Parts: sequence; C-alpha cells; structure tokens
Amino acid sequence: MTAPHSDPRIYWRCAPGRRLPAFARDLADARARDLVPTHRQVVVYLDRWPVAPVTALGLAICCPPDMHPCRLDWRYLAALSVLVVTEPDPDSDRLRHLLAELVAVQPKRLIVLQPDHTPAARFVVSAGRGVEVQP
Repeated sequence: MTAPHSDPRIYWRCAPGRRLPAFARDLADARARDLVPTHRQVVVYLDRWPVAPVTALGLAICCPPDMHPCRLDWRYLAALSVLVVTEPDPDSDRLRHLLAELVAVQPKRLIVLQPDHTPAARFVVSAGRGVEVQP
C-alpha cells in the first residue's frame, strides 16, 4: 500500500461505543489514509484464529469469541471483498449478527466459508447483484 497522505498520524477513529476487532488496527488505520489492500480482500475469522498462515487469502482479522459482533466497528471494510470463515458449526446467532453488521457497511462482496458444509461457500453480497441473502 502506498500512502496518498504523507501524514502517518492519521488513524482510524471507531464509532462511539464500538472498538476494532482483533488484528484490525493496521488495516483500519490504512483505510483512514485512503489506502486499500493490494487484493482488495479481507478475511474475517469468526470466533477463532487460523492455525496456518493466511497469506493466500489476503489480510485477516478476527471477531473474537468474547466480543459481540455488534460491539465492533466494521466500517473500514466498505467496498472490499470480505470472506467470513467460521468453525464447522458456528453459533448461528453470532454468525447472523456478524453478517448483518458486514452487510450494513456495504462490502463489494461478502462470502461465507464454512468448512465441512455443503455448499462450503455461499454469497451473501455479490458484486453484480448486491445483497443476495438477508442475514
């Protein structure tokens, strides 16, 4: 990422009553300076952190199990492709709340990846059709 603003003191300010998810500070600060990830894609892990490196999927952040998705600030994900990766059997209420929060920030794409499920991937928001499934 290259900075259109030379001032490194520009940083992300969370919405009142919200905070950043785990590992999101660098991404949010970069978005505050009008930067975007190289591949314009971010992976959000729900209630877990991957055991292997995730460089092939892009930047990664985590919605930790001790924090409700509605208490976190997701606005810096606007206009990016967002992949949500869950456990095989995630808490359906937490997943629904997370997806509702992410849909609200208007990502370019929002895809849920659930290992051991058929289908393993489902589009919630697509670039061509917008919101396909209401969380």
